[in-house]
Order: sequence, then C-alpha cells, then structure tokens
Amino acid sequence: MPTGTGLSRARLAVTLAFIAHGMVFASWLPRIPALKNDLGLSDGALGLILLAPPAGAIAAMSVTGAACARFGTATVTRVTAIGYTLGLTAIGWGATSTPTLVAALLLAGALVGAFDVAMNSQAATVERAMSKPVMGSFHASWSLASAAGAGIGGVAAQYDVALWIQLLCVGGFALLLVLPFFGALIPDAEPEVTKRRWRFERGLMLLAVVAFAALLAEGAAADWSAVFLSEDQAASAMVAAWGYSLFSVAMFLGRLAGDRLVHRIGRSRSISSAAVVGGIGMAAGLIIAEIAGPGPTGQAAVIAGLFILGLGIAVIVPVVFSAAGDGPGIAMVSNGGYTGWLLGPAVIGGLGEFLGLSVAMWTIPLLAFLAALMAPLGLRSLPRR
Repeated sequence: MPTGTGLSRARLAVTLAFIAHGMVFASWLPRIPALKNDLGLSDGALGLILLAPPAGAIAAMSVTGAACARFGTATVTRVTAIGYTLGLTAIGWGATSTPTLVAALLLAGALVGAFDVAMNSQAATVERAMSKPVMGSFHASWSLASAAGAGIGGVAAQYDVALWIQLLCVGGFALLLVLPFFGALIPDAEPEVTKRRWRFERGLMLLAVVAFAALLAEGAAADWSAVFLSEDQAASAMVAAWGYSLFSVAMFLGRLAGDRLVHRIGRSRSISSAAVVGGIGMAAGLIIAEIAGPGPTGQAAVIAGLFILGLGIAVIVPVVFSAAGDGPGIAMVSNGGYTGWLLGPAVIGGLGEFLGLSVAMWTIPLLAFLAALMAPLGLRSLPRR
C-alpha cells in the first residue's frame, strides 16, 4: 500500500475521476428543456423518458460491484472511465427521435452507473489508506465540476450548439484529464472484504433508503430545475441553467465542509442536521416563488432554495458511501440511490402532469426530511468492523 507521495497522487487521481464524471454528466442537463420542446413531450412523457438513465445505471451497478471485487477497483475505474467519457456522446446522436433517445439514455445510464460505483469504491480504498475522512472532498470536486458542466451546457444551449458536438468535446477533455493519472490508482487493501461479491445487511438496506431519498431529490433538482424555471418562472435558457449550476456549487461547498463536520459531530448528526436545513431552504424558496409568481423574484427564490438544498443534502451521499465501505457494499447502497433517481423523473413528471410542476417540486424538500430521519437508523445498524 503506497504512503506519502503515492497516496497524494492516488487522491489526485480519484479527484480527477470525480471531476470528469461530474463535468460530462451535468453538461447535457441544460439541454433537457430544448429536447422536450423539439420532441413535443409533455411533462409526463419527459418523466417516462428520463427513467432510462437510472434504469441503465441500476442494471450496471451490481455487475460493476462484483467486477470491483473480482478485478480490483483500480482496474475497473480505468476501464469505466474510458467508456463513460466517450460513450455519453450517444445522447447527442440519439436525440433525433424519442425511441433513439431512450436507447441512448439507457446506454448512457449504464456507463454513468458503472463509473460511479468504480470510482466511489476506489475512493473508499484511498480513504481507508489515508485513515481520515476524505470522501466528502471527492464528491465536492464532482459538484464543482458538475456546476462547470451545467454552465457549459447552458452556453451551448443558448447558442444552439449540436448536442453531440458538445458532449464529444466535453468528454474528450475529461478523458485527457484523467488518462495521465491512471497509474496512480491504488490496489484494494482489504482482500478479506473485497473477495465478497455481494453484501446484504440491514444497515446497508437502510442506508440504501437514505441514498434513495437523497438521489431522488438530487435527481429531481438535476432533471427538473431547468424545466421548472423555464416553464413556471419564465426564465431564459441561461438563467434556467443557473439553477442547477448554483445547486452544484452549493453541493461543492457542503461537501468540502462535510468531512470536517463528520469529523467533529459524527456521521449520523451530520446527515440529519444538514438534510433538515436543505429541506427547509428548498421549501422556503418554493413558497416565495408561489407568492411572487413568474418573474425575477420567483426565479431568484427558486435558485436560492436550490442553493440551500444543495448545501444541506451534500453530506448525505459521501457519508453513506463511506459507511458502505467496499465495492459490493457501495453497489448495494448505489442501487437504492439510483432507484430513487429512476423513480424521480416519473414521480415529478406524473405529479406535474396532474397537479402542476409547482406542486410536484415539493417532493424534493420532503425527501430531504426523510433522509434526515432514516440515516441515524441505518448507520447504527451497520456491523462494527
């Protein structure tokens, strides 16, 4: 196991992997409103189409967890990084019709999920080798890169850049970023754990519920914030992109502070207190927007609510992934999380279809409160190692 400079390089390599993942993923999100209009989709139809990425992710995650146990997280991270950065271009090629878009999103989701499990598993290996909480800093880098990616996507949407060109350029840049550091990834340190390909434990099941709530809320903010700002608050394409960009910046700041918060008050209290703050902030933003109506005030309120939500729920996923520990454990928790991401588009889209998008967005703060309640139960139920 490397020490000193070797661990520093490994931490940098994992950080760059998270940056590549966040930048490429978020760069296509501001294009969703344009795709909705181009294909003539209702809120409900868009919600069904947006089931495709998390469905693909869930299908790939357990396989990736088993692959991490069999071949090591470093090897699987290298392979999935290449497939992910180049493969998401398929979304641009498939955006010409609804069937091809669904197929492209299924493929993209599988690549997203595979790379997500692999890099988080390698991150857990690096964290154990460093003997201190650093998972939050990895996820913070993802959030900052996600903000940059959303900004790039917003500018590309404003100037009608072809989606496949945008994704090819962003993905190519991301690959060039991570490729030189592949050799710095480290072997897994606990063969007695990583040899197990599957883990089913009560604590992991409860943490999967927490991840479900957190990623449903995060996914709803990713998939629907631009649509909500555009349609309900009359925002331009660029302003609509700011909502998710600032949400991602808040996630970055919250995750940077998250490692210190966990070190100071522990995992359980960190998640509970932060999630409650995030839920209250988003709820306040929605209330003010409803009172103010469409326009700059309502737009600012929604964006501010997304920012506070991001600060609050930022802590959740890094903590539950760190607690899960290894590839199979992270795959188990990730399956719960991406099931939330899977149901999120359908839940928001279905509620938006029948009750209005302004009502459907209330799902987000309610999920933050659910995560705050469930996290302590899951963390207390984990076996002591």
